[in-house]
Amino acid sequence: MSSPFAAPDVHAQLPAIPWASLSHIFMFGNGKGGVGKSSVSANAAGKAARSGLRTLIIDCNAQGNIARELGYKKAEWNDGGAGLLESLRAGAPLNPRENVRENLDVVMGGPALGDEFGIFFHTLLAKEGPHAYLRLLMCLLPIAHRYQIIVLDTPPENPSLQRLALSAARWLIIPVKSDGGAEDGLAQIGLEFSYVKFVSQINPHIALLGVLLFDTGRTYTGIHADVRQQVQKVLGQEAHMFKHLIGHTESVARLVRKRGLLVSELAERRSGGDRSIPETVKGLAADYEGFTEEMFARALELRKETAA
Repeated sequence: MSSPFAAPDVHAQLPAIPWASLSHIFMFGNGKGGVGKSSVSANAAGKAARSGLRTLIIDCNAQGNIARELGYKKAEWNDGGAGLLESLRAGAPLNPRENVRENLDVVMGGPALGDEFGIFFHTLLAKEGPHAYLRLLMCLLPIAHRYQIIVLDTPPENPSLQRLALSAARWLIIPVKSDGGAEDGLAQIGLEFSYVKFVSQINPHIALLGVLLFDTGRTYTGIHADVRQQVQKVLGQEAHMFKHLIGHTESVARLVRKRGLLVSELAERRSGGDRSIPETVKGLAADYEGFTEEMFARALELRKETAA
């Protein structure tokens, strides 16, 4: 009789996954916090939803930052990640909160994804080995067909949750700031990406879609060139930098989370006569819109190249 404590077989065949039908899953990740992952996740998803695409955000962060971006932090129905944790525990389909915005559903994150998740996942990992990292994908598969765009917002402080997201995503986007500290975060997410794609081959189809400059001066071309060098040093010369960037507008960034509104929503209110919102919101809204369109266009281009 085999021991119940025997190590899992890491070479066992992975479950059959319809990878070809999962090219609509976008992940925002970095090994460093405070680089705009939640802001870009929420605003890109919001842009997709406003364009008429049925969209889902999965907040994989114990901080639950998507709740601040979308203004439901204090809502009675905000479960703080409990629903996501329960689905992961049971291997059951995710149960999103529907229409947090028109066409936009959310699987909520929050404190339940902290220590409580860690205890559960440690046990699962001991039992299943690397296959455990497919648990989020298995919970997503039953509902993935409902959506045209799925966005994963991920935490830097929890490698297990980060790997769960990498194992489910088709495209990885890495936001970085131009404050001189990009290399460490890039190196960490690069290692996790390599583990999932090449070492374990849990998700051999994930691709690095590109690196996005976040919260930077639009005319800081010298600084941007320096960041590009850092990106290529860590991720390789072929690493793509998005042409669009997200500009620095601190007053708007503070207002977003104070009011629980997306940048585009603030821009609409400004255009409607709300002068308490800075004029600079229009430029920031244009940044998010331009980036999101570029992100989708690049994903489509790479899909065509792969199919050719």
